[in-house]
This record gives sequence, C-alpha cells and structure tokens, in this order.
Amino acid sequence: MTTELIRAAHLAALRDPALPADIDPAPRHVSREYAQRARSERFVSGTHVHGQTVMHYKLYTPPGDVRVARPLLVMLHGGKQGLEDFVLSSQMNEAAGRLGWMVLYPEKPTRNGDPASWSWYMYSHQQRGRGEPAQLASLTRSVIAQHRIDEQRVHVAGLSAGGAMAAVLGQTYPDLFASVGVHSGLPYGAVDDASGAPSLQRYGHADQQPRVERSPTHGTPPTIVFHGMRDMTVHPSNGVRIYENAVAGQPGEHRFENGREGGRAYTRRTHVAPDGRTNAELWLIEGAGHAWSGGDPQGLQADWQGPAASEQMLCFFIRHPASH
Repeated sequence: MTTELIRAAHLAALRDPALPADIDPAPRHVSREYAQRARSERFVSGTHVHGQTVMHYKLYTPPGDVRVARPLLVMLHGGKQGLEDFVLSSQMNEAAGRLGWMVLYPEKPTRNGDPASWSWYMYSHQQRGRGEPAQLASLTRSVIAQHRIDEQRVHVAGLSAGGAMAAVLGQTYPDLFASVGVHSGLPYGAVDDASGAPSLQRYGHADQQPRVERSPTHGTPPTIVFHGMRDMTVHPSNGVRIYENAVAGQPGEHRFENGREGGRAYTRRTHVAPDGRTNAELWLIEGAGHAWSGGDPQGLQADWQGPAASEQMLCFFIRHPASH
C-alpha cells in the first residue's frame, strides 16, 4: 500500500464516529458553555517541579471536546534549538490538530539564558528513575493526570539531541511510551559520557565501549526514524543503528520502498513481523541535512523539501498503541 493510501486510511479511521463509543463520557454536570469553549484550540505554557528541577513546557490542545480522551505526543527539541523554533520547524501542532492529538513540548532548563541540550550522552541521564528521563516521565504523568489522555496512546519523538533523548525514554520507560520517533538523533547507550559524544555524532561510532545496558524486562518500543543523508551534524549511520537496535532479535523481514515526496527522494525501510505488524521504519532522505523533514521553511531547523515527518510519525504512532 502506498504512503498516500496508508495516510488516507488512517485519517478516515479517525473520522469514524463509532471510534469514541468505548470512551467514558464526562460527568453530566459539565456545562454546555464550558464544553463549547473547550472546543477551541489552545497552546499554553506551564511549569513542572520534579525534585529540585523546575521544567517549563508548552501544551497544545487541538479543537474538539476535551471530555474525550485524546492521544498525547511528547516532543523534545533539538540541541540548542530551543522550544519555540522546534514548534515552528516541525509544524507538529498543525498535523496533530487535524487528528485530535495533544502535544507536550518540555523545555530543557536553560544555562545562562541560552537554550541547553538534553544530556542523552551521560550515564546518569540514561537510567530509569534518574536525571532527565525521570524528570520527563514525571512531567508526562502529570499532564496525563490533569487531562483526559488515552494512556494507551502516549508517544515520544524528538530532533537531534531531543531524538536521542526520545530513544532513551523508549528504553527506560517503555511502560509509559507506546512508541518512539527519532529524527536526526543518536542511539541509546552508544556512549555514556561527554567525551564519546563528538565522535559518535561526527563519524557514527564511539571511542569507547559504553557501560549502558538495555532494560532486561522490556523490549524496545516500535520506532520510526528519519535521517538526512547529508547530515553533517549527526552522521546518518546513527539513524541506521537506531533502526537496527529497534528490530534486534525480532522475527520478520525488511521491506524497502524508494519514492519521492516534497522534492526529495527517500528510501524507506520497514521491518514487518510474521503477523504483519510493523516493528520499525527508517526513512533515509537524499540531499537532506540536519533538519526536520517537511517542516516550515521559516524554521531554523526545517527542511521544507522533504517528506512530511510529522504526518508520517503520527501515522506510525496511530498503528502502535501500547501493548501493556
């Protein structure tokens, strides 16, 4: 089935009025006036405290009835990109709004007023219950507790350092995040301190053997990967490795598709299990650099010529609700 047909099928399924039938309605005392106001689109700022860390965030709520449980996507900005440019570059709010998804944008606490990078390369930030993974999981659970969220459809995605941290969250909190999207990111556990990060980013290999091990109790969640083949910031082999890690030890076959979308050619690799489920996707985009594919041309880290990564990630996430 072509990409366009897959997308059309998913969009049609979401419009099916029978889908919300199994969702408990809100209490009857909710006023009609409140329900009407809640149907408007909102993008609000907030703060969350975890231990001694204060994390700022923005939360997008699409138009619609807030009494209906919605999927939630956590989006992690890249390196020193900052939250505002990530929102603009990815255009995820526009894609999510059409499907009725909420989107949470955590912001890495700044250093001296400048945007800071997620610490994906540090051992202390690659563990469940510690560092940034614990902070992000705590924020996500707080949002779930405060809003009508479909807990089987909570996903995480990110760009560059944010993509690397999304991979970390997939490994450390697979019971929270149903699937993962990594754009121009780096594999989990390939390094465990700052000294190994530059070599991994530039050449796609580490200078040392890291001491990070995968979770012994959970496998890697379904993962979709986007990477530009002319990325001079994070070597494309990192994207390949993320895909290979996601399917390691799983039965199935690799299927390949060559196409062109938005002016750029791409190769799409899909790992399909014996029962027909997809475990992972890898999109390698010819001519693309270190930027969100299919994003807004006004964004500092967006490649408007490439395939629409935001839409394709959402299509992938739709097919992968939590199995726990």
